[in-house]
Amino acid sequence: TGSVVQVKQGTFAGFVTLTNSGTSAVFADIFLEVDIVPTSASNKILQAAAGNAAGESVYVEDVFSTYLYQGTGATLSIDNGIDLDGEGGLVWIKERNDTGQHHFYDTERGATKRIHSNSSSAQATQSDALTAFNSNGFTLGTNSQVNDSGEDTCSWSFRKQAGFFDIVKYTGNGTAGNTVSHNLGSVPGMILVKRTGSTKDWWVYHVGSNNGNSPENKYQKLNDGPHNEADSTTAWNDTAPTATEFTLGTSTNVNADGEEHIAYLFANNDQSFGDDSDEAIVK
Repeated sequence: TGSVVQVKQGTFAGFVTLTNSGTSAVFADIFLEVDIVPTSASNKILQAAAGNAAGESVYVEDVFSTYLYQGTGATLSIDNGIDLDGEGGLVWIKERNDTGQHHFYDTERGATKRIHSNSSSAQATQSDALTAFNSNGFTLGTNSQVNDSGEDTCSWSFRKQAGFFDIVKYTGNGTAGNTVSHNLGSVPGMILVKRTGSTKDWWVYHVGSNNGNSPENKYQKLNDGPHNEADSTTAWNDTAPTATEFTLGTSTNVNADGEEHIAYLFANNDQSFGDDSDEAIVK
């Protein structure tokens, strides 16, 4: 947890490996690959307008950002060009030179609501941490965990976009076969689930689990390090996710009766992007 690895243009972050030709984000033993091409008129990746009524092209930098900043200890606006206020999304923050926590904030739970991706701890409210989602990024308060004066810090922002990323907040019912609708517009390659109100592990569905053979029969724990794949029908009810919903078993980690959960969904090889609508930015 918190290992230092390369990010595009020589910067670095925890869990993730990014290069100019592509990225391979590692969550425990879980891999998310996002193609990032240097920005220029000749090699921008165009995203097809999946879910875009105006039919306008969407670029990679419209939906994903790696942004480095130095904390000030005072109110700080991060302008990364990502419309989190209008479109919704996730912000992940980690100090680069510190062994501290990985902080997740998203628009479904609301600004100031923090969970740690490397911990089973429950959601907490921090009124002075991430205080607002903006049309061009986000605003930080004075909290030293995300805005410590002089500290080099990295942030990753994922905007909701069909074929790329979605967030769903739902209430469990404890019943096997409970289905949760989503707007990813394609079959998810990875789903991260956290019960927000209790000390519970993150449970993860990944298309590569079980060597890609019936991965819906397996789950992993995001906060429990690598090589933790387990077999249990209580996770996903041994049911593969679809382009419109995913299915839950009876585990109180993912489907506790009456309890709030948050799910982050990542697409898998959705080839609806690019000039000819045949490119995938998550593989």
